[in-house]
Amino acid sequence: MEARADAGALAAAPAQRKSAARPLPLARLLANGSVRAGLGLAAFFAFWQAVSGLGIVDGFLLPSPLAVAQALWDLALDGSLWIHLGASLQRVAVGFLLACIAGLALGLVCGWWRTVSDFVRPVVEALRPIPPLAWIPITILWFGLGDAASYFLVFLGAVFPAFVATYTAVRGLDRNQMNAALCLGAKPWQLFWDVLIPASLPIILPGLRIALGVGWMCVVTAELIAAQTGLGYLIQQSRMLFQINNVVAGMVTIGLVGFAMSAILERIERRVNAWAPSERN
Repeated sequence: MEARADAGALAAAPAQRKSAARPLPLARLLANGSVRAGLGLAAFFAFWQAVSGLGIVDGFLLPSPLAVAQALWDLALDGSLWIHLGASLQRVAVGFLLACIAGLALGLVCGWWRTVSDFVRPVVEALRPIPPLAWIPITILWFGLGDAASYFLVFLGAVFPAFVATYTAVRGLDRNQMNAALCLGAKPWQLFWDVLIPASLPIILPGLRIALGVGWMCVVTAELIAAQTGLGYLIQQSRMLFQINNVVAGMVTIGLVGFAMSAILERIERRVNAWAPSERN
């Protein structure tokens, strides 16, 4: 009987181990990154609602999420939100495109030719620490109030991260890859498209994502002072009219759009760099 009991225990042991290894439904749910992100946002908005809704902070100084959502709905219905959002997106798109062209081209040239880098990098490193906000007075003198000033400020904010990422990627390229391609008979254009660009993308694309975030912040800063439309202009006008709900609604819109742009670029980055080990985790 003891032998039969031992045999039964041994037969039941794998099933027990399997049931013990199987995660609980809650654990499986929390293992999902999207669920954790949603819970984090829900906790943040719940805390915000409690702080403003229970009177801990004056509701005029910090409107509740419900009041901000109502303000967003009203702005969306009367069309002003879409007008200002469209103006901001147009400015950041143009400025970011110009920054990508200049930053990528200059980074490739400086990274590939050390002589050019010795001339150009000191100028870049001297200009890079100057915040775009410090350029606003002279930008208004050069371009006046309008889209051109915003394009220029977005360009200034985005071009330096794009340049640094590209330069770092090219300078850090493993020369053994280039030598191997040359030994296999690769032509100069093949070195560029088949070796240099693929090897540099894992560094360049995150740099462009940072550049877009900086450009988005710069366009809003520019619109606070040097524009007649845009989300920054909406925030400034609402502040002057003491429409604090609209001020926070504009800030929330900026955050949501910036989050969406970063998520889109990150998705593109994962798809383009799917071969990289860091993207397979």
